[in-house]
Amino acid sequence: MSVDHLLQLSPDAKSLESGRRLFYSRRWRLLGGDGQWIWGEFDVGGKRPIQSAVQVVEGRFNCSCRGRARPCAHGLALVLLLGNNPDRITVGQPPDWVRSVQHQATKAPRVAKDVKKVGDRFADRLELMDAGVDELELRLLDIARRGIADTMGQGTESWLAASASLTDAKLPGLAGRLRRLATLGSDGTEAEIARTLGDLYLFVRAWRKHDELPHERRQELYQVAGVNTKRDELLRRAPVQDHWLVLGTVEGREDRLRYRRVWLRGERTRRFALLLDFAFGEMAFEQSWPLSGSFDGEIHFYPGSYPQRAIFPTPRAGGRPYNGLKGYDSFADMLDNYRRALAVVPWLLQYPVYLNAVRPVRQSGELLLVDEAGAAFPVQPDFTGFYRLLAVSGGAPMTVFAEFDGYRLLPLSILTDLGLVEA
Repeated sequence: MSVDHLLQLSPDAKSLESGRRLFYSRRWRLLGGDGQWIWGEFDVGGKRPIQSAVQVVEGRFNCSCRGRARPCAHGLALVLLLGNNPDRITVGQPPDWVRSVQHQATKAPRVAKDVKKVGDRFADRLELMDAGVDELELRLLDIARRGIADTMGQGTESWLAASASLTDAKLPGLAGRLRRLATLGSDGTEAEIARTLGDLYLFVRAWRKHDELPHERRQELYQVAGVNTKRDELLRRAPVQDHWLVLGTVEGREDRLRYRRVWLRGERTRRFALLLDFAFGEMAFEQSWPLSGSFDGEIHFYPGSYPQRAIFPTPRAGGRPYNGLKGYDSFADMLDNYRRALAVVPWLLQYPVYLNAVRPVRQSGELLLVDEAGAAFPVQPDFTGFYRLLAVSGGAPMTVFAEFDGYRLLPLSILTDLGLVEA
């Protein structure tokens, strides 16, 4: 079994949370593995250590602790060590007590492997997610009682702990939002925290009624939580055929995981499509999407009431000019469309905008984009291409493609006489 499958055997969210705490403990001794089993002894202070072993092939757990739940926190902590810190596990021959456990396992009558249907497994996951949402609501209400300033005073550890708890409860989408709070600087932190907490509480209230939602909206809610739609299921959805232009790309990293967002625009449909890719370490992404490249083919959108994310299984080089660009003449027009989109789906983290005539301006140390009516929007503080915008525009209006998060813009590309260039 994979590490993720082993963790899914946890009886409840509380056991996973306890396992996570033991994962960080310095009391582990004699951590080892032989390819079939992993094992370790947990020091309990002068008494006989707790001996725990896991057969990773079939998901068998054995532990000498008195915990009633199985798998217990010690076994789950060993699985977390295997997945997140394997260097601590020494490959070698098992000690005598592990051999005894292995011998008992071979003598035990073999039972059929878990053959739960997909629906049953998802029902188990939903139960785990329900417990995670319950815990999240308690955290949010506690923050509301204590105040944001008091929460900020606890440092980043409180956000990271809450994020880890959501990950254990199979809510990685929500966990990522809390991890981002841990990386914020002091500028604008209160506003970002307030917005994130508000979005999370809105999710909690929506989750309470997820069984009553229409299918598309329910699937959208699952995506926000971090439930991935399988590729085979996406390919069964009706595709959208068009000539697609690569308008912009964003790359980033979270620990060892690299991610990439690629924005495409359909020539005939004028629909935006977001391709989201991941790669571990320094591995290359599966597909190359050069800026201003055009491709013909069918895109399959993820389910939702306002679908953006999609997959592009068989792109073909366009080989002809693209003639589908049309943007906003003012920020007022942009906001009108953004409000309509937000009314349909309140979970928009990135909203694609193509701005016809904006100028880059620096005012009181803040970077702004200003339209011809004089309206201004701030640029993301970590944007490093301001002087490139200034050099390309020469101070005159220019056409920019950007992501909008409801507060700030992140320019991704600029339209020049030579085509699109990176912002």
